[in-house]
Amino acid sequence: MRLELNSLTTLNNKIDALSVGSDNLVIFRPDDHLWQVFLSDARTIQNDLSELERGKFNAHRAMRHIDQLIKSVEDAYQYLPENNNPIINNSQMNPLSLPLRSRLLINQVADHGIAIESSIDQLMLENQQIIESHINRILFIFMMSTLIFGVLCVLAFNMIYQRIALPTRNLINTISRISQDDDKARAEVFGKDEMAELSMAFNGLLDQKDRFHQQILQQQNELKKQAELLEIAGRITRFGGWSVDMSTKQINWSNMVARIHGKPEGYSPRFEERLAFYIPDHQPHIEALFKNCYQSGIPYDVELQILNSAGEPVWVRTSGEAFRDNEGNITGVHGAFQDISERMELENRLRQSQRLEAVGQLTGGVAHDFNNLLTVVIGNAQILTESFEDSSRLKPLADMILQAGYRGAELTRSLLAFARKQPLDPKPEQIKPLIDQLWPLLERAVGEEIGTKFIAEEPLKDVLVDAGQFENALLNLALNAKDAMPKGGQLVIEAENTHLPEQYAHHHDIAAGDYVVLAVSDSGCGIDADKIDKVFEPFYTTKSKDKGTGLGLAMVYGFIKQSNGHVNIYSEPGQGTTVRLYLPVAIDKTAQLTVNKKDSDTLQVGHESILVVEDDPLVREYVLTQLKALGYDVLSAADGKQAMDILESEQSIDLLLTDVVLPEGFNGRKIAEHALKLRPALRVLYTSGYTENSIVHHGRLDKGVLLLSKPYKREELASKVRMALLTGE
Repeated sequence: MRLELNSLTTLNNKIDALSVGSDNLVIFRPDDHLWQVFLSDARTIQNDLSELERGKFNAHRAMRHIDQLIKSVEDAYQYLPENNNPIINNSQMNPLSLPLRSRLLINQVADHGIAIESSIDQLMLENQQIIESHINRILFIFMMSTLIFGVLCVLAFNMIYQRIALPTRNLINTISRISQDDDKARAEVFGKDEMAELSMAFNGLLDQKDRFHQQILQQQNELKKQAELLEIAGRITRFGGWSVDMSTKQINWSNMVARIHGKPEGYSPRFEERLAFYIPDHQPHIEALFKNCYQSGIPYDVELQILNSAGEPVWVRTSGEAFRDNEGNITGVHGAFQDISERMELENRLRQSQRLEAVGQLTGGVAHDFNNLLTVVIGNAQILTESFEDSSRLKPLADMILQAGYRGAELTRSLLAFARKQPLDPKPEQIKPLIDQLWPLLERAVGEEIGTKFIAEEPLKDVLVDAGQFENALLNLALNAKDAMPKGGQLVIEAENTHLPEQYAHHHDIAAGDYVVLAVSDSGCGIDADKIDKVFEPFYTTKSKDKGTGLGLAMVYGFIKQSNGHVNIYSEPGQGTTVRLYLPVAIDKTAQLTVNKKDSDTLQVGHESILVVEDDPLVREYVLTQLKALGYDVLSAADGKQAMDILESEQSIDLLLTDVVLPEGFNGRKIAEHALKLRPALRVLYTSGYTENSIVHHGRLDKGVLLLSKPYKREELASKVRMALLTGE
């Protein structure tokens, strides 16, 4: 529009010039050249107007007036006088003086010029209106565009906020929560656009992080469990590790190694101190092993002794090997360290147990035959002693034979007691009455120079024990105490209830539970620390050769262990010794048959029929002689087959007196079982010097079994036979 308006302005100027030109042509009548210029200018203006017409301007009226102007000028140019003088000169200034036709032509030309200018003005006005209209439309469109743009901007901002800013803020808040250790923080997902995908991807990363974290926690828990297991294993086995960096001389100990040395956790010694913990005899050996290891790479594994911080010797197993850098150079030594004191103690106990087992096997092997011989020796020596007059020179010899037989029998019983192969008949017993009954004999045994005292807790629980063997054990302890106090002293026996806990019981190979502990204490010379572990071994004694056999404490030890009890000893040189006997509390207190023992020289005689089964001819002959002398009717058999033949006969038999151990695998127990099937009313008395397992199980006589232990006196034989015969009535 601006270009068209400029064109109209230019046309307006050209028309003004054309109008002036037309006036000049009419008034002054110039030559044809000016006429042609006028026509050319008029045609040019028409062409310009035609262009405006094609530009949708209403220029047709202006073009028509230009045509008419040209025609009017042309007419004026043709019909006016053809002289070259102007129509109006300076002397004729009044137009009314011109001819009418000339005035009409001049007026026509002027009217057309005015009409043309008016048309152009009209065009300019229309153009201005169009421009104004366009401007208004443009302003309207601009305002609407601005409004729409603003709305679009608001919508775009809102969209940007919803799609970018809000999710971004949400991600920032989520990251902030994560930085504050909020493991549950997750970004909220808005819509389904790229930011939503970003939020979902971010959440996926967090989920993956959580999974990795859980896996790490699980691995840490597993490592922690493994570490705890290793700690438990190390604590139970007393096992630890160590390392030495030879470049810095730095030693690192695990906590267990520090504890083994009696040091606090985290302690590690200086390099110069490492040998000081070993006992002097072992220091050169461990130094040579360590030197060969870090110089030549030779590993070592050795058992040595150290002294802990309390000065106590500890057996340890130490092993080491060289560790190298990437180039294969030895840079240090590392290894393991274990406290093996308990193992060494167990091995010592095992070796001792094996020695004792060997003694027990030897004892069991010779006990049967040896007791058979002692039975014959004691029996016949007793007969000889009684048959000689006091004035006879042979009577002292017979007495010596009898006393030697008694000592041999006592020796065999002590060996069997130590080997835990003596037959026990434990019953619920009250300790205090047993000791009260034994007390006069005990006081006579220790002598007047030693004061005695018995202290008992009230009430004491009943114990399960063989009363006779218990009295022998207590008497042995009293005699040992007497020998430890040659110049007199004090013997105190204390009894009280106690309970052995699981930990103590586990370390001393005994069942936990309730016990009655009997402490026998003396104020004697005591026992040296290096000897106290040997006092329960058979034939070990600190006394002179004429003071004992070394079987007293061994017998006590075997009896207590066979009774499911426990014994320990505590002693300090120059202060005295205390031996504690732990006897198991009786659970079943059912009353059992008890036969009173009577110290009487009166022989109990009878008239019943007795079948004696004995494989040793000397013993069999001795028993037959003694029983016949007591008034019994006696039959004999050398083995099980002969015994069964007699039992299956019509012979009257009231008592079966059978040895337990017989040849050909047909022992006394089997004979008794078959005999009772044939003769249900038959009484049975067993005799043996070594019972094996036929009538004794776990060291205890089977219920209802009567046993006459070899060797025995004639009075014991008579008493047991009468007991067996009277028991079945």
